[in-house]
Amino acid sequence: MFGKKLQQLRKEKGVSQEELSEILDVSRQSISKYENETAQPSFEKLLLLSKYFKVSVDELLGNVELKQQEKLLPVTGTGNNKILIISQIDNKASSFYKFILSPVFGRKEYHPEILLMGVDGHSFWGDSAVTLGWYATKEDAEKELADILKAMSTNEATYELKYYVKVKKKGFLDFEIDEK
Repeated sequence: MFGKKLQQLRKEKGVSQEELSEILDVSRQSISKYENETAQPSFEKLLLLSKYFKVSVDELLGNVELKQQEKLLPVTGTGNNKILIISQIDNKASSFYKFILSPVFGRKEYHPEILLMGVDGHSFWGDSAVTLGWYATKEDAEKELADILKAMSTNEATYELKYYVKVKKKGFLDFEIDEK
């Protein structure tokens, strides 16, 4: 299912396997293997594909068809403020000016409900979003976002995420909240 969806999205966007391989920093043969379903991308590459094609990971995997307005819920800070945050997913720090709450579609009871992403720039391909943290509930993510926006409104330079949950890999492209 993933291979056919990837091929469909790539062709709709008018991108060759070679061009897509450059974007993902993989070989053209890797793209071919993804489309033929003889290989599977890492979770990080899957997130890049999701951002590049502007679809949810679930939609990319062919699990659900979503309306455009249901995919991502962007929230922008006030003014030209940016705030430095360290991602709890890859421990990279960046300064963000816009945030996206991305629901986990096809969610199972052991999945977090929301993924928080921060936008730190814009390029030819669109917003440059960084995954910041997973949240067990929408309320936790909204509380985090409210605290971030409050810190931005008072011109704080940094913010430390508080309400996120850690996740652990459960299987290929499947993960669960880590209770440790």
